[in-house]
Amino acid sequence: MRQMRIWVSGARGKLGAEVCRQAIAAGHQVIEADLTGPDPVDLMDPEAVARSLDGADAIVHCAGIASPENIEPVRLFEINTITTFNALEEAWKLGIRTAVLASSGSIYGTAWSPEEIGTPDVPIDEDTELRYVDPYALTKDVLERMGQSYARRGVQLTALRFHWILTRDEVRRYIAEAPPEDNRRNLWGYVDLAEAARACVLSLQPRTHNPYATLVIAAEDTGRHEPTTDLLALHSPRTRIHADLDGTASLFSSSRAAEVINWTHQSTWRDQ
Repeated sequence: MRQMRIWVSGARGKLGAEVCRQAIAAGHQVIEADLTGPDPVDLMDPEAVARSLDGADAIVHCAGIASPENIEPVRLFEINTITTFNALEEAWKLGIRTAVLASSGSIYGTAWSPEEIGTPDVPIDEDTELRYVDPYALTKDVLERMGQSYARRGVQLTALRFHWILTRDEVRRYIAEAPPEDNRRNLWGYVDLAEAARACVLSLQPRTHNPYATLVIAAEDTGRHEPTTDLLALHSPRTRIHADLDGTASLFSSSRAAEVINWTHQSTWRDQ
């Protein structure tokens, strides 16, 4: 890949900071766009976004509210949708034609639904029906629809549906060592922080096909020690299984990411 100047929103956040680190390590230049730091950028202000985009070749939009906790739904919707629109629209006006958006596995609705909606079928992939009822999932659906609209105008747009982004220690603490019931809604899945950022960088590579792609980005194993089929039998017995689930296999499929951006999850929290 040629060297690029990559605009990264949420550059001081968990994912954004790792994207910046990996992009610089790969020889790219980075333009940080964040509310904090020496040159803060208010992503709700289109003029501020336009100024920060000066000289960029591509954008990676990581900024946004990461969970619906402790925020009013209207404010959540406003921030997550308007910041995305400003990033895409101002980039478009400046002639930037490569964009990566941080979507979420929460788009399926199981994570934040006020009532349990269940998981009818596994593994979950990009064709799994969206059955959400919560505002956070709605914001991610709107984000992807915005991405599609700019792809129709000629932007190479990749929306990455990240599962729960965690470090190895966090997987151990929040999933492996927690009661399995605590993560039933998330199907005990995760994506390693470094692997999630690598998916962002790989998505910047030019593609001759699939100018718009929505990709599930998840680890190939769960965050548990128990066999996956045992977890389902005990905690989600009505879920229908449509694949071989050997050992601790993940209930999310990232096979399309392997095809489109040559990404596979190359590590596991089980590594020492």
